[in-house]
Amino acid sequence: MSTHFEKLTRCCMNCKISRFLDKTIEIEEAGRARVAIPFHSDLTQNADFLHAAMMFEVGDTAGFVAANSMEETFSVLTVDYHINLIRPVQKEGIHAVGHVVTAGKTLYVARSDIYSESGKLVAAGQGTYTVSRIPLTDLEGYAD
Repeated sequence: MSTHFEKLTRCCMNCKISRFLDKTIEIEEAGRARVAIPFHSDLTQNADFLHAAMMFEVGDTAGFVAANSMEETFSVLTVDYHINLIRPVQKEGIHAVGHVVTAGKTLYVARSDIYSESGKLVAAGQGTYTVSRIPLTDLEGYAD
């Protein structure tokens, strides 16, 4: 029987965007997750920098997974996510570390720091996640 962390990771990795981006997801402990995508030239913008949408994607996903790691019955949904871009990334993959800073009955707030492969902080974000009425067991990939 898989643990909640294993089921949640499997479910998130089953998403088409995760497969498309060749994403990795790790839940380090309840309320803390790491999400990474490798560099791919198709994810860049005109000046050959990694598109900022990729930083948003890993930051939001890290916050989402961190929050849902603490909610074992229902899926959480992003209500709001803000990101501050610090520096551009060129020819490097990125990863985000998300951690829950506050958890209530229906809302979680999580922060995420986004780093380049070389370890430089490239962006920082914060998200609000609400507990939905969607049972995790209804999501493809969650159930054993």
